[in-house]
Amino acid sequence: PTRLYNPDFSWEINKKLEVALEMGFLSDRIFFTLAFYRNKSSNQLVGIPLPGTTGFSSINANLNATVQNSGMEFTLRTVNFENANFKWSTNFNISASNNKLLSFPGLEGSTYSNRYVIGESTSIVKTYQFKGVNPQTGLYEVEDVNKDGMITSLGDKKTVVDLTPQYFGGFENQFQYKNWHLDFLFQFVKQQNYDYNPNVPGGSFFNQHSDMANAWQHAGDQVSFQMNTTGENGDAINAYYNYLDSNAPIVDASFIRLKNIALSYDLPLQTIKGVHCKLSLLGQNVLTFTPYKGGDPEFKYTAYLPPLRIITAGVQLTF
Repeated sequence: PTRLYNPDFSWEINKKLEVALEMGFLSDRIFFTLAFYRNKSSNQLVGIPLPGTTGFSSINANLNATVQNSGMEFTLRTVNFENANFKWSTNFNISASNNKLLSFPGLEGSTYSNRYVIGESTSIVKTYQFKGVNPQTGLYEVEDVNKDGMITSLGDKKTVVDLTPQYFGGFENQFQYKNWHLDFLFQFVKQQNYDYNPNVPGGSFFNQHSDMANAWQHAGDQVSFQMNTTGENGDAINAYYNYLDSNAPIVDASFIRLKNIALSYDLPLQTIKGVHCKLSLLGQNVLTFTPYKGGDPEFKYTAYLPPLRIITAGVQLTF
């Protein structure tokens, strides 16, 4: 751990717990590992935000908080079949991790008061509670938590959403039949993430969801999206930004992706001694299965390219 030098500073040593188990059966044809960890740390060196009037955005200081990180990791390797002509093996892994803010003295009076909650993850976001589209006005509505008749970030952003993935892992198979080799890897993640934001007001140059064809138009419409606006309707614009700050755009972004697949063939060259030839066909990000509609579930930002699908063919000669 790193700390600022201060002779009067009391330092709490990090506390770690790690437990692991490895077991193999049938001459390790079935082999698995199971690991659990828990780590408590405090006084992390971070950039503490400063008001803009100071001329600096942050200052390095020790954060007066205690955070617990814990998780589990499991791996399994099996040799399913093996003889002179055919081999098949499988690898599987899954991990789950989470953290929790255990204590933060003076949190309510700090610059982090509207960001962290004792007992919750440090990856949370505080949002408005979305109520839907008012069928009479055609505008998005969020809950007025403190019942003061106004929607404010400090008073009404009380819904906590944890964006930490629940679990993630991979599933790989390797096949070999004589001179043929086939490998493929599936990646999977169980998570929530922000959806691509539709209904951008002001006629901005953004792609829209096809569902926007069913946006609110007349009083009594029971729809999921508010009225469209060119930017002249101030109430619609305010409602749109409240929608963005609510829990409505946070959706199921879980996915299963065929991350890598490779097929190769060792071409026999019996007439040319000492020369080895290998033909290969490789694919990356070939298929993705997901309920997420906003582009790519792993990279939600519209200013960046998602993982590209890449197909590569090659010939390798070894002398």
